[in-house]
Order: sequence, then C-alpha cells, then structure tokens
Amino acid sequence: MKTIKITELAEKFDGEIVGDNTLVISGMNSLGDAKKGDISFLANKKYKKQVASSAACAVIVGRDYKEQVADGQTLIHCDDPNIAFSQVVKFFAPPAIVYKPGVHKRAVVEDNVTIGKNVHIGANVVIEEGSKIGDNTAICAGSYIGHNVIIGENSLIYQNVTIRERSIIGNRVIIHSGTVVGSDGFGFSASPTGIVKIEQAGFVQLDDDVEIGANTTIDRARFGKTWLKQGVKVDNLVQIAHNVVIGEYSMIIAMVGISGSTELGQGVIIAGQAGVSGHLKIGAGAKVGGGSAIVKDVPEKAVMMGYPAEDIKAFIGRNALPKKIERLKKQVKNLEDKLL
Repeated sequence: MKTIKITELAEKFDGEIVGDNTLVISGMNSLGDAKKGDISFLANKKYKKQVASSAACAVIVGRDYKEQVADGQTLIHCDDPNIAFSQVVKFFAPPAIVYKPGVHKRAVVEDNVTIGKNVHIGANVVIEEGSKIGDNTAICAGSYIGHNVIIGENSLIYQNVTIRERSIIGNRVIIHSGTVVGSDGFGFSASPTGIVKIEQAGFVQLDDDVEIGANTTIDRARFGKTWLKQGVKVDNLVQIAHNVVIGEYSMIIAMVGISGSTELGQGVIIAGQAGVSGHLKIGAGAKVGGGSAIVKDVPEKAVMMGYPAEDIKAFIGRNALPKKIERLKKQVKNLEDKLL
C-alpha cells in the first residue's frame, strides 16, 4: 500500500499545514466517502459543511478558508485545492499504461507511410497511404488513420478513433475512443429535383496540446480548415461543424453543438448542452452557461445565459421578476386585509 507523509505532500503544491504535521496519508477520496487515513479536498464551496463531518484525516482547502478545524482533522491551505488534489491523484493513481513501440502483426500499414521512432501501432489499426506518424506517438487498437494524415509527436490516439483524410494533428494531442475527426461537413442545398450534396474539400487541424473527449465529431471544412488552436479541451459528445475556429485554451463541455463557420476567441468556455448558431463570433474570454442558445455575436468576456442567451445580469433579473411579483402580491394582499 502506498503512503506519503503529509509534509511531503504539502511540498508538492506549496501547502500550509494546520494541524498534525506528522500524519501519514494512505489514500484519497471525496469528503463524503473518505475514511481514516484518507485525504480529501474542498474545491466547491457548496460542500463546505462536509469538511467538519468528513472522516478524512486531512483536507486540502483554499487559503481563504476560515472555518474552525474539527477535532482530529488537519487542513492544508493552498492557492488552488483542485489543482493541488491532482498531485494527490497522481501519487495514488495506478501506473499509467505503457504502449510498447512497434507495429502489431494484425495492423495494416499501407505503402508510403512514415512512422517515427518509438511509435506504437495497436492491433487492427489501419493507416492509409501517405500518412505520417511522429515520434513517441501511440495509436491504439482498432483506430483508422486516413490518407495523407499527419500526426505529431507524443500524441495518444485511443481505441476506435477515426481520423479521416488530410487531417493535421499536432504534438501531445489526446483523442479519446469513438471520436471522428474529419467527417464531411453537413453541406447540402435544396433544389427542385431534391437535396444536392455540397463537396466538403477542406480539412481539420488540431494544434498542439489539444484534447478531445469520447464520441465527439469534428467536421472537415467545406474549404480551408476547421481549426482547434493550441490547448483547446473538448469534452465527450460534442459536435463541431465545418469551418469552425476555436481559439487557444478554450473549453467546450459535453453535448455542445457549434454550427458552421462560427469563430471562438481565446479562452472561451461553453458549458454543457449549449448550442451555438452558425457564422457567429464569440469574443475572447466569454462564458456561455449550460443549456443556452447563442443566436448572435457575443462580446469579449461576456457571460451569457438563457434560451435565447442574454447577458447574465439581464437573465437573472428577468427570471427573478416573477418571484418579486409574487412577493408584491402578498404585500398588497396584506395591506388590503389591514385596510379592510
């Protein structure tokens, strides 16, 4: 069983120990499920009341945490409990899977494919002609790499991923199972004789340090490229349409749909189940609440919420109005009763 002294743990994230600095930590868990010897953390203030009642012997909290320490419990104050706890997870987590270099005997690698050093090609992988795979990259079992695809160094393509023709994948990119990169954009035009398919001649580009969740789809551009810039993180079950551009370090949460030719600035966050119409511009640093519908351009650093989405202050004010009216009705009724 792995153990670590609390002092060694606190050093990893510049934590300040309040309580017993001789503790030895033997595990990790949530506040509600922790047991003796476990360490937990408080990142969301809605769980603050659970700290005192938790069986955890130590809890990582923010530097602004001022509550009284429960008997027998030790706190570690730090700048960011969430990031700090990731150091705990890293210590106690099982060893990472190591993908051994080499091409599996049941993989199909076509002619004119360039494979770098220490590359892992798993069972039933298909790599089409003209593709290039960078050093130290792993392509896991059952994945398909189309014609003339470029994948950079130190990337990880999990099982059953499809990367279609001419896609460009950067360095240190992670793509989770079931995702399709480079499928045709939804390009159709109605005509008197039926629906005509419009050629989707572009490609997809994922820059360095992008991570794509499971069962997400990223469409190729009609012309030019669909482009996810450096450090973008995309959750599971997201649809990104043709010619969408997503700025550096943006985060797209589960079940979001982004329509064609929309551009997101740097550091945009779109929460779960939100929808974004096509040909819009979302300014840098903007945030979109879960379940919202974006139907017009969004300024930089705006916070939007609702269906259709509006500025968060307007949304809160409008949604609070019915409750205010109910309170006023009660007050009027009380006054009427007193006067009559």
